Amino acid sequence: MKAHHRVLSAIGFAVLLAGCGSAIGARPAPAARSGVVTFALPPGQTPSYVFPFMSGAYSNNINIFQLDALLYPPLYWFGSNGQPTINYRLSLGQAPVFSNGGRTVTITLRHRMWSDGTPVTNRDIEFWMRLLVANPADWLGYVPGAIPDNLVGMSFPAAHPYEFSLTFNQPYSHLWLLYNQLSQIIPMPQHAWDKTSVHGAVGSYDRTRAGAQAVYRFLNAQARDESTYASNPLWKVVDGPWQVAAYNPATGYTAFVPQPHASALGTAHIARFEEIPFTSDTAEFDALRAGELDYGYLPAQDLGLAHTFVAQGYRVVPWVDWGFNSLFLNYTNPQVGAIFRQLYVRQAMQHLIDQPAIIRDIYHGAAFPTYGPVPVQPASPYVSSVERHNPYPYSVAAATTLLRQHGWAIRPSGTDLCLRPGTGPTDCGAGIARGTRLAFTMRAANGSEPFDAETQTMQSDWSLAGIHVALTTAPPSEIGTSTIPCTPKTGAGCQWQISDMGAPGSTPTYSPGYLPTGGVWFASGGNNNISGYDSPTMNRLVRATHRESSLSAFYAYENYAALQLPELWQPSYYYQVSVIRDRLHGAVPQDPNLNLYPQNWTLGG
Repeated sequence: MKAHHRVLSAIGFAVLLAGCGSAIGARPAPAARSGVVTFALPPGQTPSYVFPFMSGAYSNNINIFQLDALLYPPLYWFGSNGQPTINYRLSLGQAPVFSNGGRTVTITLRHRMWSDGTPVTNRDIEFWMRLLVANPADWLGYVPGAIPDNLVGMSFPAAHPYEFSLTFNQPYSHLWLLYNQLSQIIPMPQHAWDKTSVHGAVGSYDRTRAGAQAVYRFLNAQARDESTYASNPLWKVVDGPWQVAAYNPATGYTAFVPQPHASALGTAHIARFEEIPFTSDTAEFDALRAGELDYGYLPAQDLGLAHTFVAQGYRVVPWVDWGFNSLFLNYTNPQVGAIFRQLYVRQAMQHLIDQPAIIRDIYHGAAFPTYGPVPVQPASPYVSSVERHNPYPYSVAAATTLLRQHGWAIRPSGTDLCLRPGTGPTDCGAGIARGTRLAFTMRAANGSEPFDAETQTMQSDWSLAGIHVALTTAPPSEIGTSTIPCTPKTGAGCQWQISDMGAPGSTPTYSPGYLPTGGVWFASGGNNNISGYDSPTMNRLVRATHRESSLSAFYAYENYAALQLPELWQPSYYYQVSVIRDRLHGAVPQDPNLNLYPQNWTLGG
């Protein structure tokens, strides 16, 4: 279907969205802080990396939004009145000004302070940018050809400490630059962090490539020592509203207290904010029922009990996040990568993921379908007609026909065999030998009963077409850190075949690229392209979304992704169905970018 060609006014669209208002802005400091608020973390997921310049191995929702963003807010804040849009009122940077034919952007900073009383200036932006230029592969948002590769100049004038400019190698969509490039910048305290050892002096090491690499190695090593999160002086220097007061590396329990100075995001009304870890959703539900949590969630299997919490003085509010859900396939696995590279195999497997049944029978409606990389909730103009309908509806007949047509002997409830090796249109495909079995291993996140049921359902449905999948489970954090492309020299990433980190609370969220262009996930070399997917056509279509502000460019990209299946789509769940005490005020609307605003919460009657 031909996409309708509509043109977005890049800056106009951003300003329009920013002007929608927000219920989560900063408020005057209270006369006295009082009270402790407890917040439940998702099952098996805990904060584990405090340095905001994090690699893909640490890039999960908890680290990004529920640890680092409380301490080190980015240059531009995204999240406004329950929408995943720019919020200039909470941003350090004022609206960008473009010049030089659209290639140069100049940004003026608002006057804000670090917790030690030092002003936040362009030197802190420069510090971030120097580390990014010297260590791009260690940044979770890196995509080859995008920032910093597309920069040809940077200016951080000492005479104007609240202004800086970046010059790009060509004009780009201003909306993409704001939402996916400038959005990645996080000011970091150069006056406290620009050092290469614990006892070394702070210098300007970042201004040479070797120095910036040494600084990164030092800060990364410090961040990996989780036992010091509450004591290390490095992490006490923040410009967010909170500091870490306590952290238990064995359990993940984290407590925050307000930092001593007013923050960009508001000044805290409560005295302490605690993130409580749980090994399972059953354990969380027990704590919620016992009254131990101010802000928890209902597991999908317990949604029928929502009315009992309402009667006890709670609000039950679905929390929808701005992201998508999928199964990762290891295209670089030496045993099965050649099989996954066959589109017909991916199509057959997708035909056997019964999304409507999973949503209805397992999640009881607390989920919605995923047919491509652009989420259908919350509503946005970026969802194409292709993604509104399932291109691969559940069908055992369609799956077996695809496999049979490509030379496989179908053995329902057994394991299919390749009988016609070769690269012809009716052969098994390149790299697949005669007698190859259609058998895989899949690792899935544990800790959630409905998610366990979902993965077992997919395993059973795949077997109906002779696709044998052996299932194992592990904590989400363990799966996340080991799901990487294969590196033959070291063997890293060469063992896993299918990886499913999609338990509720852990699905991919669009950050720090809030415009859903997908480059970081699907472009060759993207830092979150953990499957090793490599498609010149995909690269070309992604690049078009960077240059053009038209919806037709988005539709072309997302339709290709929906049909080509770089990953297998599965239902997207609500991030959680939140259960919030009535006396906790200011917690809604909930941010689809998964940011928390405990500095705006109050405890009342």
